[in-house]
Amino acid sequence: MSDRRLVATTVGLTVGGGLMILFVDGILLSQILAAPVFGPVWTVLTGIGAAIIGTAPAPVDVATGSDLAWAWQMHAGWIACGALIGAVWGAVALRSSGTADPGGVQRVSRILSAIALVTLVVAMLLYGLAKVIPAQMGYMNLPAYQLQAVGDAEPFAMLWGYMAASTPYTVITGLIETAAALLLVPRRTRTAGALLAVVSLTQIVLLNVFYDVPVKLLAFELLLIAVLLTRPWAPLLRAIFPAPQGSPTRRAAAARAAGTCALVVLLAVTASKNADRVELMNTARDARDGVWRATELSIDGAPARAAGGGPAWTSIAITLRGSADRPATGSAQDSLVTQTPDGGVEPWGLRLDGDGFVVRAGAGSQPVRLSAVLAGPDALVLSGTVDGHRLEGRYVRRAMERSDTIRFVQAPFDRSRPRL
Repeated sequence: MSDRRLVATTVGLTVGGGLMILFVDGILLSQILAAPVFGPVWTVLTGIGAAIIGTAPAPVDVATGSDLAWAWQMHAGWIACGALIGAVWGAVALRSSGTADPGGVQRVSRILSAIALVTLVVAMLLYGLAKVIPAQMGYMNLPAYQLQAVGDAEPFAMLWGYMAASTPYTVITGLIETAAALLLVPRRTRTAGALLAVVSLTQIVLLNVFYDVPVKLLAFELLLIAVLLTRPWAPLLRAIFPAPQGSPTRRAAAARAAGTCALVVLLAVTASKNADRVELMNTARDARDGVWRATELSIDGAPARAAGGGPAWTSIAITLRGSADRPATGSAQDSLVTQTPDGGVEPWGLRLDGDGFVVRAGAGSQPVRLSAVLAGPDALVLSGTVDGHRLEGRYVRRAMERSDTIRFVQAPFDRSRPRL
């Protein structure tokens, strides 16, 4: 091993191994009351990192995710300290470069590999069993998380809610993570376990990033550990991508070329159709398209009451997508969805009719004509007779408040109330 490579190895082992032990293991062990052990170290490294970055040290709060400012400051602090320690270790190792294991690099590498294996097993078991026994996302079925409108829900809450909505699916994903942990233990199945962990953690990282789950940093570092445990990579790649066996015959080559051409055509046609569907689905062709809430509402000439009868539509959603000559179809079809004071919703089929709509509550129901006139860009007057009751309502457009940002540094959480 060259001198430069030896020093690079000692620095890499120190920085990477330190982050694994101090951060990944610290976060995992904090779930079993080990936070007091790591807390002082995190605080010191956070202060060093904050000084390097030029920001104020953030308070350490390990219970609310791994993407808070303190975690990034702690990483910066350890990378600086670890690089210095690794360089000193490398200088010491150079003095014994003629030995079989200069500086004990190989021994430390084996120790860190063993720690990495235990780390990944523990992580996959912790998160897997929290799904097999549905505790991780189960709180989303509590009343506090059931009232918010879907359009207002954060992506994080949407993901957790969709997982909690199907206990069998949650259990199956947990079984996959648990299986990866168990396969990692025996030497014969270790590579299979690492590969299963890579697949599972890749999915978790993607979900955490694009649904803005505040555990991106921890999940990504667990994925790196899983990838490293699949070594050596050369035999694995040869098994996945075997070398071609001899030259193909003329007939086989022609069949392969025809199959490739058919695949290209299929990809082009499918991509074009889907792009067209997306454009139609996301293009409002009428200014009345949108979500509206009532500001004035009367039934049969009297103010609507929360417990009264009739079409007390406190909120409505009008979907009119596509273009005048090509209305959207399928799930994006023209429709009206109404909501009453008790929170119940009812979908209606919709057909444009002059300045209003003709709506039906189902294929066999009677058509109802509604007048729907804009009183401004964000104001709508709706009137009509529904189920024998005269509806008169004034509505204003309601902007949904869902955030689509991806935050790698999360704001501090207020743990005195639920996070919606």
